[in-house]
Amino acid sequence: MTDGLPVLWHLKVSHYNEEARWALDYKGLPHVRRAVDPGRHQKVARRVGGGSTLPVLQLNGTVLGDSTEIIAELERLRPDPALYPADPAERRGALELEEHFDEELGPHTRLLAVHHAFQDKRLGFDTFVPDMPAIRRGFAGLIFPRVRKQIDKQFGIDEQSIANAFDRVREAGKVVRSEAGQGGYLCGEEFSVADLTLAALVSPLVCPDQFPYAQPQRDHPLFEPVRNVLGESGLDRWAREMYSRHRGVSAERSA
Repeated sequence: MTDGLPVLWHLKVSHYNEEARWALDYKGLPHVRRAVDPGRHQKVARRVGGGSTLPVLQLNGTVLGDSTEIIAELERLRPDPALYPADPAERRGALELEEHFDEELGPHTRLLAVHHAFQDKRLGFDTFVPDMPAIRRGFAGLIFPRVRKQIDKQFGIDEQSIANAFDRVREAGKVVRSEAGQGGYLCGEEFSVADLTLAALVSPLVCPDQFPYAQPQRDHPLFEPVRNVLGESGLDRWAREMYSRHRGVSAERSA
């Protein structure tokens, strides 16, 4: 039983899902989480939300099926602490950056995480399907070369897309260097949806200590090229600082 609490259907490793989790925790809104096996997430998303992606938040009789939509509704219901800046110009800027990062960065950080993790069978499974039943995992391991080909096709992974993804990470670093104020925040002098979005979207690559689930790719040798680019761009230090300051106590409750 959830006792009327909001229910978040989510993927543990997904950075878009992390946006929604972080917003719920930042607002201190008690909720129940239902983690979904990545192999079943489209089926579950259709059943609980009518779409094909997660996260899905069931809240007060409504269903919200997008991280941006979820954050907007949480901001309306619980405006304090705020994720939208009070100043109109800063608010517009924060919302524009939120959309920009979701569309122009998110798919590319996901591609880099998938590509580097699935260079190794164990690392790939531990990172992206940690709760996969042993029988299914064993079978997937037996046909791993075929699984890897399917993953590359699904995400469009090739030399060009990998190089492009690294360029998008570098561009995001330029945004931080040009937009961040003295406190490190992108819009004004307080934490906002722009900071949350960017930090969450690079979390599978940065692997901050405050991320709420296991990150077996953290410090793995296969992710060294990613860490190098993150360090050069300044995103590694910046994202870790945002997580350290603002990824506080979880508001998750037991079902």
